[in-house]
Amino acid sequence: MRISGCLWAFLLACVCATCAEAGQTFTLEQAVQYAMKANPGIESKVLQLEQAKMNIGVAQSYFWPRVSLVASNNRTKNYEPIPVYSSDSLSQRSWNKGLQGSWSLFAGFAHLNNLIKAKLNKDVAAANQLQSELELGCNVQLQFLRLLKQREDLRSAEESLVRIKKQLAASEAFVKQGMAPYLNVLQNQVELSKAQQNIIKIKNDIRNSEVQLNKYLNFSPDVPVNYVGRLNDYSPDTKYTEELAIDAALKSRPDLMIAQKSIEVAFKDMNISMAKFLPRVDATYNNMQFSIDYDDPRYEDYGRHYWSAGMQFSREIFSGGETSFDSLAQRRKAQALQQEYENSLSSARTEVIRSLLDIRAAKELIKASRTGVIAARESYDMANKRYMTNTGTITELLDAQLRLTQAENDESQAMHDFQTARSRFFYYIGQKNPGLK
Repeated sequence: MRISGCLWAFLLACVCATCAEAGQTFTLEQAVQYAMKANPGIESKVLQLEQAKMNIGVAQSYFWPRVSLVASNNRTKNYEPIPVYSSDSLSQRSWNKGLQGSWSLFAGFAHLNNLIKAKLNKDVAAANQLQSELELGCNVQLQFLRLLKQREDLRSAEESLVRIKKQLAASEAFVKQGMAPYLNVLQNQVELSKAQQNIIKIKNDIRNSEVQLNKYLNFSPDVPVNYVGRLNDYSPDTKYTEELAIDAALKSRPDLMIAQKSIEVAFKDMNISMAKFLPRVDATYNNMQFSIDYDDPRYEDYGRHYWSAGMQFSREIFSGGETSFDSLAQRRKAQALQQEYENSLSSARTEVIRSLLDIRAAKELIKASRTGVIAARESYDMANKRYMTNTGTITELLDAQLRLTQAENDESQAMHDFQTARSRFFYYIGQKNPGLK
């Protein structure tokens, strides 16, 4: 079967694109920045912002005159002859064409409120985009840090596996020489099996994390992307007092901006509804041609070309209570949004304070866990020496090995918790920090 040149070109482009993706390497900062450009969710928010900007133009258009070209062509035919009392009763063909214009001079401030509402909606759309970027950035950071934590766990698990294999070899040698019971070999084999199972689980978790990161960066799950870094690569501190952090959150958090702007939009909707109580004034202009052609030749055809200009005044007197109820409904909506905004302010303060507490606690845990690793490693070395000189028991050695592995895991967990707390902190104060600097 022969393949066309176009198909070959398409296949080659796909292969090249895949190879380009597969060769990419990302640090934490690079991954966050790439996700901001490639993630479809962000692109959706960008398009919504563009739509909101276009709606401002729509609102501005109501301040300008409106001009229309109009034309009509009608045919009137009587079924049977009738007495003629008026030329309008005759069978005829009529047409008109021309230009019509109108200009809304006053609409109860509805046009002005619509324009302000459109600008507020643009601000809401911009805040929504920022909120999505902060959420995506935080999610990428949390997943990236989870991946680095899992790699630390894998490194610790592989070191544990090496230690257990050495212990197993030593116990087998002791058993051959009759210096230890075969139970020592069995216990080491059990621990070896557990270590191998743990490595399999960790590798699966690592692969799941890589797939999730690929999703955030809009890569196919099966594309191998190299995510690089260590948990101790990032800043070890957050230089914010509680007061400064809360102040930053109240000024920068996009969800608070959205809540505040939504209140203003609701009040504008109320004003737009109340505008129906006020009169409307429109200027009108017509420039028309008109013609009637009668079927009866006894009547002369009629034509006319004219223009007219005037003012039109209208005011709603009664609408069954629609305007009143709609205005009250919009007022209640604005009041409800105001209460939600107050609740959001309280939640923002709480989230900032809790994230700072988590940062401080994790920082203390790092110090304590590092001390624990040093002690656990020394304890294992002592237990290993005693076992190798046949002065210690296998139980003592296995306990020391387990404590060392657990201490290393505790250290990586504390470092992971510290950096994830920092990531959430910057999200809670509404600031981008893609590299956790």
